[in-house]
Amino acid sequence: MTHESTTDWTGRVLRLEVAGPAHGGEFVARHEGRVVFLRGGITGETVDVLIEDDPGRSFCRGTVTSVITRSADRVDAACPAAAAGAGCCDWSHIDPSAARGFVGRVLAEQAVRIGGIDLPEGTVPVDVPGGDPAVTGWRTAARWVTGPDGRPGLRRARSAELVTDPCVQPDPRILDAVSSAGIGPGREILGLLGDDGTVHIAHRPAVRDAPRGGGRQTRRSAATRARARHSRAADWEFVTGGPDVVRRVGRHEWRLPPQAFWQAHRSAATHYAAAVRTAVARTPGLPDAPVVWDLYGGAGLFAAAVLDGVPGARVTVVESSSASVGAVPSSHAAPDADGDPASGGDVTTVRSRVEAFLEDEVGSARPGAHPAPDVVVLDPPRGGAGIPVMRRLAELTRMRIVHVGCDAASMARDVGELVSAGWTLRDLRGVAAFPGTHHVEGIAVLDAPRGR
Repeated sequence: MTHESTTDWTGRVLRLEVAGPAHGGEFVARHEGRVVFLRGGITGETVDVLIEDDPGRSFCRGTVTSVITRSADRVDAACPAAAAGAGCCDWSHIDPSAARGFVGRVLAEQAVRIGGIDLPEGTVPVDVPGGDPAVTGWRTAARWVTGPDGRPGLRRARSAELVTDPCVQPDPRILDAVSSAGIGPGREILGLLGDDGTVHIAHRPAVRDAPRGGGRQTRRSAATRARARHSRAADWEFVTGGPDVVRRVGRHEWRLPPQAFWQAHRSAATHYAAAVRTAVARTPGLPDAPVVWDLYGGAGLFAAAVLDGVPGARVTVVESSSASVGAVPSSHAAPDADGDPASGGDVTTVRSRVEAFLEDEVGSARPGAHPAPDVVVLDPPRGGAGIPVMRRLAELTRMRIVHVGCDAASMARDVGELVSAGWTLRDLRGVAAFPGTHHVEGIAVLDAPRGR
């Protein structure tokens, strides 16, 4: 009997040359034939890395402990929480312009490798949301957990341990309100800044950590399921502000419950609305009263944007969250020249999972069945829409699909499915909606095959 030897570098400090960024925020280096994923480095640097996680396979993970050769893109990290090990501002040590270049490379690499999309430029342009260059104080929605002493903190990267040093992402008004709230131990805290300037602070029992047994992947899955169940609960106890949060984009206003989704960056909703409005309005051959689906539509941000650009559009918002669907205004029709609502445009809401909507609601002969769309806008969660959904949309949609994605890999898979079905990728760009971090969102615009 032979025994396969297992490599374990845990605890070792390796001197490495940092290569390119990887999907997920780490950078890549190589040592003795193995890949090292590392936090805290930048392409081109020579660094010392402490190996903290080694599963014994072809890769391991570590954190930079010292920089031997410094990149010109390195800046002084602005976030005390990240410096103390929290998993928040993991790229705050990288110049923002350079960081956008790195995430553009990641978007392009995922599009090519996962989506099979030909991108000869080798990168994807990444925009600053709404032209807002702030790298601190941009977040209008944030969460904390209080430890046994009642102090609010963030989770340490790859750990359940709390870091109580402040993060620089939230608007200072939220930080001040959380610091003075005096909330007790074992609580999850939600801080929201409405677009009317109101600060909302609420708390509830913190979700319990995942059990330690069963391996890291099992623990991660258990924790994800626990957080998902917890996020659906509406048991927030408000200290300040109350449960209705005002959100505004242009002339539109929403009053949202705390569990309804909204963009965290103060300028992101405006940025995405403008991009979707332009993409839909410029669809070649678009009729005056097109059928538009807003899938995973939340509170109807994109429905409003569509009707701003195409006042006669008939928009169906499909969303599974009752909190979000309940906040969709019944009409977002753009005003006419006299300032009155224009006729023709309307919004219909469907509370449903997108998969069920496509299976049960479309193409039926029964009265009230939804007609196939001219244009689809979709903004799926991090896991993406998935291949079955994208295949169905490729079959049903007559003219254009606008995909807003919050994960480079899942978006590449979704968009690649359309490209393989003969759709043409007209535009692909990123949005740096989480400055100081590796997270990037994307917007893809695709046109149906000719002859539809």
